[in-house]
Amino acid sequence: MSVGLVVVLIAVGGAAIALWIDARFSRLAPGDFRGIMLHAGAALLVGSLVPPGIQLLLAPESPGLTLLAIFGVAFPAIVYAFLVMFWTVKMAQTHLRGLLP
Repeated sequence: MSVGLVVVLIAVGGAAIALWIDARFSRLAPGDFRGIMLHAGAALLVGSLVPPGIQLLLAPESPGLTLLAIFGVAFPAIVYAFLVMFWTVKMAQTHLRGLLP
């Protein structure tokens, strides 16, 4: 299995988990545009902190630390980014529904 395929599978898994979180815990979604923007900013901040966090944990001699870097640092950030994206799309659909004929 190639590295590219693993990255795609991790991203698809993150999107699936984010979709499940949105469906199961819909009350977590922000109710207004300001809340969405705050979460979007937080997702950008978390995303910018992922590379340094991974660099701290990556060690060629320790596969356990590498797995921790991937699934303990990068994966939650991916899930959160997808979750915010789903919330943004849902809010846009809600607000645009009244504008279309």
